[in-house]
Amino acid sequence: MHSLAAETSKPPDMPGAVPVLTIFDVRHGVEERHLRNWLQGTAAVLPSNYVSLPISSESRSMNLGRLRELLDTDAATVVVPVRVSWRSRDFEEARRTRLRHLLFGDPRTPGQLRARWILWRDERRGHCIAGEPSTIGEMRARFEQTGIVENGNRETAFAEFVVRQAGVALDIAERELRGSRYKVPRFVAENLQSNPRFRRAISEMAQQSGKTEAELEQEAEAYMKELISRPTPFFIDMKAGLERFMLSLGYEGELSVDSQEVERFRKIIREKPTLVLFTHKTYLDGLAATDIAYRNDMPLIHTFGGINMAMPGLSTMMRGAGGIFIRRSFRDNPLYKLVLRHYISYLLEKRFPMTWAFEGTRSRIGKLMPPRFGLLKYVIDSAHSNDVADLHFLPVSTSFDLIRDVEDYVAELAGRSKKPESLSWFLGYLRSLKEPRGTIYVNFGEPVVVPRAPDPEDKLALAKIAFEVAVRANRVTPFTLNALMCLILMGAAPRGMTASELLTGILYFMEWGRQRGVRMAATLEGVATAGIDGLVGTLLNSGLFIRYDQGSQTVYAVEPAKHPVASYYRNTIIHHFLDRAIIELSLLKARELHRQPAAEVFWTETGRLRDLFKFEFFYPDKEEFRANLETELGQVDADWQLKLEHGGDKLHSLLNRFQPLIGHAVFLPLVEAYTVVLWILNGLKPGEVIDEASCVSQAIREGRFAYLMRRITSEASIAKTLFENGSKLMDNMGLAGETTAETTAERRKLLREFRDLSRRMEVSRVEGLRAADRVFDEGE
Repeated sequence: MHSLAAETSKPPDMPGAVPVLTIFDVRHGVEERHLRNWLQGTAAVLPSNYVSLPISSESRSMNLGRLRELLDTDAATVVVPVRVSWRSRDFEEARRTRLRHLLFGDPRTPGQLRARWILWRDERRGHCIAGEPSTIGEMRARFEQTGIVENGNRETAFAEFVVRQAGVALDIAERELRGSRYKVPRFVAENLQSNPRFRRAISEMAQQSGKTEAELEQEAEAYMKELISRPTPFFIDMKAGLERFMLSLGYEGELSVDSQEVERFRKIIREKPTLVLFTHKTYLDGLAATDIAYRNDMPLIHTFGGINMAMPGLSTMMRGAGGIFIRRSFRDNPLYKLVLRHYISYLLEKRFPMTWAFEGTRSRIGKLMPPRFGLLKYVIDSAHSNDVADLHFLPVSTSFDLIRDVEDYVAELAGRSKKPESLSWFLGYLRSLKEPRGTIYVNFGEPVVVPRAPDPEDKLALAKIAFEVAVRANRVTPFTLNALMCLILMGAAPRGMTASELLTGILYFMEWGRQRGVRMAATLEGVATAGIDGLVGTLLNSGLFIRYDQGSQTVYAVEPAKHPVASYYRNTIIHHFLDRAIIELSLLKARELHRQPAAEVFWTETGRLRDLFKFEFFYPDKEEFRANLETELGQVDADWQLKLEHGGDKLHSLLNRFQPLIGHAVFLPLVEAYTVVLWILNGLKPGEVIDEASCVSQAIREGRFAYLMRRITSEASIAKTLFENGSKLMDNMGLAGETTAETTAERRKLLREFRDLSRRMEVSRVEGLRAADRVFDEGE
């Protein structure tokens, strides 16, 4: 990066005999005069043949008559684009948008009067730059190679092509001064409209739809205005400032991210067509990757969002900073799909990364949600149709100590309607972020590389890509202190834990996680030496935890009314414990059925648990699933096979090696929620049927009743998402249709199985507490 005091760049040296055509990219006469003075002050390039055009404004009404004339000359003529790059030390060092910038405009794009004033005060601020020169002949050859279909006069199409090439060359030169964060696509609509594939698709659609090509082109242009963002440095800086403000309102310091991962992130998005797919738990997690990219001078990341977020004022800034707002539904609009597909393809080909939440919506329950295929399908469709190769889907896991939205999620899961987004809602949301909420942690997974895009109608291929992105996002989700404490205390509930018990549990699971390659949040580093009061301070202040210090020892517990909130934070990491939890519950069943071969019971039960909770977690194929379980068994006990085969006391010994048991903390809310759904189905009379929406609505009411009657242990089990998954499971098992004698018998059988699971998890919880009590008694 050059300093503001650097000398104005020199025009490229040209042999004296070579004819030169200079293209001035100017917004007004002050810029043109400044460029002429610069050029005339050198012997390198004399502006005898030049044309002035407002290239930077991307105006569609540029008069290209003079340029067409100048291009119809010697093919050896060298074309040199030039521009004034306005500098502002204070603005560029802080990159902070202030009130005066909103009132008077971006100091990097001054109007005529302001530009004259700037040059009078300090001429160096009008930094003149020249783009890479090229001959008319070279550009004509490139024009022919692109296969551009001209929509009118061929010479006009060539002049438009030259203008776009000049703009790109100047942008590249200007990035040496301003940085890569301002790398933005130019003349996107014009490039799409002249693209041969797009033109052919319009022609084919005209034949099928009965509309003329002109009518379709006019409609497509309207869709382009709606879809295509037009980023500018001013709005890029403004959005970055707003993001930084939002991320810092309730969170401490910088984002917690590994510097080596940042460099890996930089390399990928610079060299590959990249889709940055982030986990979605709050409105803030989508800001993390874009904030990291901006602050580390990486190319602009385009952000997809729903059209519902295109609020007045905010949408102007977002579109000016790479925001792309997509309609919620356009299944029956093939022209809209066509424009979107080619726009995405253009961004991929030009190496402009894009980002969206691959879950499609914020997770209301803490666990990763099933991926939505909509945008993924259109990206694959774009790459497949336009031969874009080597796609990189980069998973980004964003974790939070505390999340402002969770209280809203709990209310939604209990049946309350979601508030619609609006500008007043957005301002209220900003105000609500001010409470201290700890740290934000960002982790980048290994990219899922797709060398050749599959057919977008290949649902299995799409599912495999989405599944692998989810698995890799889960893999890099770290243990956070708050999530670990919620897991441990929810596992002990309704019993509390002493400070020493809680600290011992944290350290145990930290070591367990490290041995399995689980990432640790930076705030866990000082846990061993920190006092528990210091660790739980934020959670106590938020009302999530309670502390009682009037007894012989201080005791901590989750506030009973806050169990659904604590369950959310626990759920953010329970996928790391899935294999262990399945092993524990399967060993407990093998121990109970002691007259049957223990190994046979164990492996049958692991498969059954996988099937019962197929809608809750991301499982590998069955062979890999079993191999993972065997790996976990081997890490806990090298003699696990011998003990499993012998059963009896050896099985007890194997199970004891898994203390403290955690299976109930992982599965209990799921089992209780599914049991509520089964109660409803078992209450149906012969011939009756209930649809999913009605079943879920009734389950929310029945769940509240069951909790008050203590038929379920926690309000964390009363969750719309869990009831929906339970209903899907019943449908998948053929139990959700019309009530018959057969379905009634199967429903009752499954209900007994879930009751058995609940009882086994209570055994798991009690045995864990007994182990803790033994430690306590020994300490006494």
